[in-house]
Amino acid sequence: MKALTSILLIALLSGCSTLSNFGWGKKAEPEPLPPKIVTVTETVPLEIYQPPMPQEISLENVKFFVITKKNLDEQIEKIEKLLGGDFVVFALTPQSYENMAYNLQEIRRYVRQQKEIIIYYREATTEEVGTTAEDWLEKNEEIIEDQQQSN
Repeated sequence: MKALTSILLIALLSGCSTLSNFGWGKKAEPEPLPPKIVTVTETVPLEIYQPPMPQEISLENVKFFVITKKNLDEQIEKIEKLLGGDFVVFALTPQSYENMAYNLQEIRRYVRQQKEIIIYYREATTEEVGTTAEDWLEKNEEIIEDQQQSN
């Protein structure tokens, strides 16, 4: 009888705690829901440094002398006076002169196309509405003038 009493006493003291381990007794609490994720789209202005365009090219005059068999002596005297007594000539054939002129035109074309690309990207990355290439070029000229005056 003592054994039966001690089993009953243990069952009473432990209560329903042993039964909850087997799914009896207390009801299981529902698992909490994950927090809601809210996506907020925000426009961030693009800030890109816009350096001024380089200063325009300043070219020097170039003198060409056309020397033929007929005017050789006359041209030698003229060049010696210009150079202070020395006679030095750099000669180009007509075909080489044409090639040089073609190369200069190609450089000019390339620089113009680069300038157009730069102006396009300036307009695309500037937030100012109504800014045209002409407005930008005028503004750039003012910046270059200010830089020249400060130097």
